[in-house]
Amino acid sequence: MTINNSVFLMKFILGLLSLGCISAISTAVLAQDIKGMSFSHEDWELYCSNTGTCRAAGYQNDDVSQSEPASLLLTRHAGAKQMLTAEFALASFEEDTLPVSKVRNIHFFVNNWDLGVVKVEGNELPLMGTLSSQQVNALLEVAGQNAKVEFKNQDVHWQISDKGMTATLLKMDDFQKRVNTVSALIKKGGNSDAGVLAAAPKFVVKQVKTANQPYRTLAPTQPHYQALYKTLISSQPKTEEVAEGFCEGIYTGDGQEPQPIQLYKLSGQKVLATTLCWRAAYNEGYGMWVLDASLKGPATFITETASDFSEGHIYSAQKGRGIGDCWAIAEWVWNGQQFVQTVDRWTGMCKGLAAGGVWDLDQIEAVVK
Repeated sequence: MTINNSVFLMKFILGLLSLGCISAISTAVLAQDIKGMSFSHEDWELYCSNTGTCRAAGYQNDDVSQSEPASLLLTRHAGAKQMLTAEFALASFEEDTLPVSKVRNIHFFVNNWDLGVVKVEGNELPLMGTLSSQQVNALLEVAGQNAKVEFKNQDVHWQISDKGMTATLLKMDDFQKRVNTVSALIKKGGNSDAGVLAAAPKFVVKQVKTANQPYRTLAPTQPHYQALYKTLISSQPKTEEVAEGFCEGIYTGDGQEPQPIQLYKLSGQKVLATTLCWRAAYNEGYGMWVLDASLKGPATFITETASDFSEGHIYSAQKGRGIGDCWAIAEWVWNGQQFVQTVDRWTGMCKGLAAGGVWDLDQIEAVVK
């Protein structure tokens, strides 16, 4: 799979995750006034969660050959008098570690202004650390214009792209209702912080454990399979890309081949139906539905990107690229009545920083008990 195709698949999967969680998080939406969102432009991306916290990540521009992999994570909580914090990750395309001599005396520069040494621990890559308040303020002074943002010493050079930074931070201001206020990052104004978005607590979900093994498996050749399969497929959200739903079976040389459907007992005469929906170069996804134990009537669609189910917990992890340097992660838990989505997370753009990514960029945050 090429990188472009992989990125396309990743965006498609994330779109499906968003569609798939509509029915699953209905109780969470009722409990929260804030709906998480994501935004990306050029070399920057933004993820804001249901708590009101926003995290903006910027990366190196791949066209700048002299820059090694690097990222800045700018985090701001909702509410008045909340300051922006900045973390950094510095990596290498060729090495897992750097000699200690090369790690020493790394300085942070903004438009060639030396803002002093950054503190890093150890010499394993990626090098991680936090900018000082002076360094953050210097970055924000140029956030609305062209900015050259660098980490370097006499041996190594990292550069954070400014392409997309202004638009991304403006989007953060807009989400947190800070535009034209004294606390805005980009479009400052004279309005006070009285009307900015207030922070919300993580919602709490009590997990009800369920059976860990299926009580029944229906093969495509069994009598009740076709009726149940049609019920499940008809409940999938339709999109412009996939007019008939996405879970049509695994492609073989003879066409789409439906897979066995496994049934798990939940509670309250509800069951979970699951079947393998699709398989790609580095990923596969299982469809998950809730329906009555009679297997009749409508089914409630949860997701078609699941990776695993265990004791009332659905887990999804989809790799953004073959080397595994970014992931889309989602989780749902059974609360006795329905599955509630408790995690919607992205580990950052596939920019070669580290296997598994370096950041937790959340749209949904919850406490599971």
